[in-house]
Amino acid sequence: MKHLTLILTLFFSTMFASSAYADWEKIGDDAVGNTFYVDFDKMRKNDGYVYYWELQDLLVPNEYGNLSFEVYYQGDCELFRYKDLRAIYYKQSKGEGRGETVPLSNAEWKYPTSKSMAEKILTQVCFIAGY
Repeated sequence: MKHLTLILTLFFSTMFASSAYADWEKIGDDAVGNTFYVDFDKMRKNDGYVYYWELQDLLVPNEYGNLSFEVYYQGDCELFRYKDLRAIYYKQSKGEGRGETVPLSNAEWKYPTSKSMAEKILTQVCFIAGY
């Protein structure tokens, strides 16, 4: 019985921690073929800011061998800017497998460039958040 409980606990904790079970909505692809997603269900508003998760699925691995990563952002819809608060890197596509969490200290505000994927994402996030 102890083994069954342990197996079920591990199964459900892995299932719900995985990015595969998030409700990712595809936003689009960039010029080099990377795909961008946002989980609008986990988006939150607080003190005039919007907080949201983005998943980037890379066409080819980056220099560290990662094929995807999630970033938790703080968005400022009034001044149309954002900053990254935390990142999770994965060796597999679409946030699959075990992720390595990296807290981002000293995050600075970034302003999306015109017609960039960052501009498209922040525009949709702000719209859905009601700003």
